[in-house]
Amino acid sequence: MTDDPGVHSHRLAWRHGLALVAIIIVTLLPLISLFAASFIANVNGCALDEGNPHPCLVLGSDVGQTLYNMAVGWLTIFALPIGAGLFLLWLLVRVVHSWRRCKRLSFDRTG
Repeated sequence: MTDDPGVHSHRLAWRHGLALVAIIIVTLLPLISLFAASFIANVNGCALDEGNPHPCLVLGSDVGQTLYNMAVGWLTIFALPIGAGLFLLWLLVRVVHSWRRCKRLSFDRTG
């Protein structure tokens, strides 16, 4: 390991970025699933709603129940608030790290 603060801050920024990307992907997965189900149903001329599963033949197989499960947005109810909370936590960690880095840099310049 090196004591170069530039390398450490670059590595830390990379980790923060990866954490943000992971939070965004996990938060949006239910919406991506909904859009994919809607697209598949539209392409194959199938009805898709949140009331009941409807038969939908895709390549000779009935995928109506699967599309219904993909389209019902119950996971979105939980994923969006949890994702928002994780984003706020990520932002707080990012601000604290930036504040500590600025404080350390100003201390190094004066002392």
